[in-house]
Amino acid sequence: MGSVVGALIVTHTPRMADETKAPPFTHEMIRGMHELGKEIERLRPDALIQVSTHWVTTFNHYVLGHKRHRGVLTSSEAPDLIAGVPYDFPGDPELAAAIVEKGKERGVPVILSAADHFVIEYGTLNPLRYLTPRFDIPVVPISSCLLADPEECIRWGEAITEGIKQTSKRVIVIASGALSHALVRGPEKWPTEEHQRLDHIFIELLTGGRAGELKSFFPAFVKEADAEMGGRHLAILIGATGGAFRGKLHAYGPSSGTGNAVVSLTPD
Repeated sequence: MGSVVGALIVTHTPRMADETKAPPFTHEMIRGMHELGKEIERLRPDALIQVSTHWVTTFNHYVLGHKRHRGVLTSSEAPDLIAGVPYDFPGDPELAAAIVEKGKERGVPVILSAADHFVIEYGTLNPLRYLTPRFDIPVVPISSCLLADPEECIRWGEAITEGIKQTSKRVIVIASGALSHALVRGPEKWPTEEHQRLDHIFIELLTGGRAGELKSFFPAFVKEADAEMGGRHLAILIGATGGAFRGKLHAYGPSSGTGNAVVSLTPD
């Protein structure tokens, strides 16, 4: 039987796309992301499932079931920072199909896709440069669905874990995105003190495995901290882990007024 052997929250700020050109305000986050790469090496998962706040879909959740993800990314959001970036890494069609099946059983509107010419966005690609720098671990990307409320996203996360259990795979589930997300101009600018306070309460509850308190706090956190994509990526991670994994904050940093946590979690 398969299992979730770990979970991560990662940052994908575009100024980390090329580490050699990354500005100083990203360096602490980069250090933390390299620590997560070592954690992945330690856990030796068979696959990664990663939800990105920058793969935005409207009506349905989508799961990529490609055997291999190949393409060239130029970001429509920041072509000055991310342009002509080639990528080539394995997918996992079996795992993708298993989680989609369980999602549908749980009433989640989810679609499996292996569409030709699909281009991976930077919220998925940027973290993988640090998490699996050899690009040798299969990855199943999943979207953030605008019409999915947090309750649906938690249910989808639970279904993802059920689907993993139907396989023989050891999997790490990854949420790629910020916590607080009140954007301002100025890439080096920090969140407000209040948003930082809320971010750190969320991190403390999450890494402490305090599932009941976390689930009670989460709706207010999403609203008051203006969480990225309504916290959908975080809700999926909470569902997949039950909110009961314990872990560590590796780094926390700014990006245009947003709060970016680098967190690892393992089963309690």
